[in-house]
Amino acid sequence: MKKLAWALLLMFFALTMAPMVHAEEVAGAPRNLQAEREGARIFISWEPPEGNVSVVLYNVYRGTESGKLEFYDSLPGNFTAGYDTEVVRDRRYYYAVSASTTAGEGPLSDIVVVEIPSNDFPVMVMGIILTVVVATLIFAYWKGRGSERSP
Repeated sequence: MKKLAWALLLMFFALTMAPMVHAEEVAGAPRNLQAEREGARIFISWEPPEGNVSVVLYNVYRGTESGKLEFYDSLPGNFTAGYDTEVVRDRRYYYAVSASTTAGEGPLSDIVVVEIPSNDFPVMVMGIILTVVVATLIFAYWKGRGSERSP
């Protein structure tokens, strides 16, 4: 029993004298952030920060004004892309991403902007479509009346 106690005591002192493991650094900003509209959603992609850091989470920030980004979502550290499916037409969205390690959250990436156009067709296009439809109906009616024979 004494040998076990001495062995544990020696192991404890050896561990306390061993060099301490350094905590991981805070990651830099993710690089090459890109965002583009894909139908009714926005695809966001980026590259990991420079250096040899283990990213635990990527935090995505979004806003409708460049100076007012708010936390939107977190993605696991092995993801470098995602979708924003909660977009509204006729708006401009700003995005930035940060990387988090065990030491904390790093700085935001550069901000990217995506325009979501409205669903409305321009008035001129609608006018042309309406004119073509009305002209087709009038022509079809006129053509059908002309083929009838009078007694």
